[in-house]
Amino acid sequence: MTDDEIKEQFVSILEKHIGIIFKISGAYAYVKQDREDLIHDIIYELWKSYKRFDGSCKISTWIYRIALNISMNYIRGRRNAVLFSSLDDFREKDITMWVEEQSSLPQLEMLYRCIDKLGEIDKAIILLYLDGNSHDEISEIIGLSRTNVGTRIGRIKEQLKKLMI
Repeated sequence: MTDDEIKEQFVSILEKHIGIIFKISGAYAYVKQDREDLIHDIIYELWKSYKRFDGSCKISTWIYRIALNISMNYIRGRRNAVLFSSLDDFREKDITMWVEEQSSLPQLEMLYRCIDKLGEIDKAIILLYLDGNSHDEISEIIGLSRTNVGTRIGRIKEQLKKLMI
């Protein structure tokens, strides 16, 4: 496969699964510029690891893992290298345009603020759950048992109910 074909395939996958990146980045960054920075960071890490993706899990699982890890590190303030130089190849796909397409509802913002008060793992679990992932998929992405995921989801729902009041 040529470099151009790899880039084309990556952009196609990115366009198909961009919603995952928006949901995760929206839960970890509230200011538009921070959200855009986080989206860039996630896409950059996806690109860096794309050639190593071996298909041993679903592409969405791989994207979730990277997006969650980058988001957690972003929040911890452990951002490392210069991130944007390699994204020049994707200029024709303006990331800012994708960000602006995502509408922001007040209820959704309130939910994200409540979710932000959760611990890192609980936050990741509920985001995956709200995105419609099964307990098995969440278990695979997070690395916890299916039973543990189910128990945590129940507890997280109770916490969110209390926070939303």
